[in-house]
Amino acid sequence: MVLGNGTTLDPDATLVSVNTAADQLGRGLLRARYKNTRHGAYEDAPSRPREARITVQPGIHQEAGYFDIQWWTNEDYKYHYREQGLEFRFGCESTNESTAYPVYHFHPPNNIDTHEQSCIGANHPPERVTRAVLATWWAAVRSGDESVLNTQDEIP
Repeated sequence: MVLGNGTTLDPDATLVSVNTAADQLGRGLLRARYKNTRHGAYEDAPSRPREARITVQPGIHQEAGYFDIQWWTNEDYKYHYREQGLEFRFGCESTNESTAYPVYHFHPPNNIDTHEQSCIGANHPPERVTRAVLATWWAAVRSGDESVLNTQDEIP
């Protein structure tokens, strides 16, 4: 299983995701940084980014956390959230079509290697997926309970 299924990364979709998060979160988005080369460090300015890292506040159990975001040209994506003592991931992996794993999936906090069906619907553009991921994260922030992350209905 390989994210992107051999297609190239989509820096434009990644940037759209960051801009959508900034619009949605306002001052709750503390910082956006970009990995512009495969093995490079995160930088403040995007230049055809391979990955974006957005630091958000508040965290679910900590003061802040961050999402690593990637999109591929085949519309696969990864939103990987981390804060101290907690991580989860929403993703779309087209190579899962030929496996027992769901294409649109969620890796829960208690077992990041598990693939559960995602509550986020299929075939949505980066703006909608970003809003949906943020809605699930915000539900967990408000409740202080990460078990609600993948329980929303009809998202987006």
